[in-house]
Amino acid sequence: MEFDRTRIPIRERTYPDVLDLALSVTREHAGQLLCLLVLGAAPLVAFNQWFLGSDVATYLFDPELPIEETVPMWLAFAYMMCVLLVIEIPLATAPMTLYLGQALFVEKVDWRRLARDYVRNLPQLLYFQLFVRALAAPWVISWFFLYSFWPYLNEVILLENNPWRQRKSTARLSTLARSRVLHASNAGDLLARWLGSLLLAVLLVTSTTATLWVLRCILLEEYEEVDSTLITVYLQAGIWLVVGYFTVVRFLSYLDLRIRSEGWELELRMRAAATRLTRSPA
Repeated sequence: MEFDRTRIPIRERTYPDVLDLALSVTREHAGQLLCLLVLGAAPLVAFNQWFLGSDVATYLFDPELPIEETVPMWLAFAYMMCVLLVIEIPLATAPMTLYLGQALFVEKVDWRRLARDYVRNLPQLLYFQLFVRALAAPWVISWFFLYSFWPYLNEVILLENNPWRQRKSTARLSTLARSRVLHASNAGDLLARWLGSLLLAVLLVTSTTATLWVLRCILLEEYEEVDSTLITVYLQAGIWLVVGYFTVVRFLSYLDLRIRSEGWELELRMRAAATRLTRSPA
């Protein structure tokens, strides 16, 4: 592994540049990323369908439902879906993050290593990204905290392999301490990026879902009124496709933050030079 010969050029980028680069990375690794997204998201989508109930979707599209009941039902459904997504996205996209972490440095990803890394970091992932988020997600105001102070916690847990607690015998920071160091001076910028990403994500989900629905109508030659499959199938597909794209955006933004805050590109060069010196004959 050559630390200074990454497959993605390591340099500081603006957020629009990150969004553009994410499209290129997604296109280059589309097959692998899609498989990992399906692997991570499929169980959660099935859980959502069971938890929210299949009858709810049919009820929402009942033309005989009075308007005074329709609006509260739609708002409640949207709220519950958002809460579930806030909790589930880090878990569903963890395999993608591990893949991108390897693909940055090597052409051929070691799938066994990816599986080992996932299992090793699963306890921290379940605690910080499932248990803690499950407590915070129902309170909408807490989302600003999650995405301003912990936006790259998945990358810290999965790629940096910090211990649960900081020990005096080692200089390595704990996961929370490392997260605070990484995010401490950038909360305002991270919040602004999250708000911009949220707006873009809503537009992308809407356009993707509409595109899938129109394709369905054309291919199946069914032009009847909108039914419950719009939210049980096509909306779910649109949401998770956009989540997959923004997982790549988040990974690249994490790299950009490390470059801007910590001079990570210089660290990689130094590590590469040290590796070559140890390999060279005395």
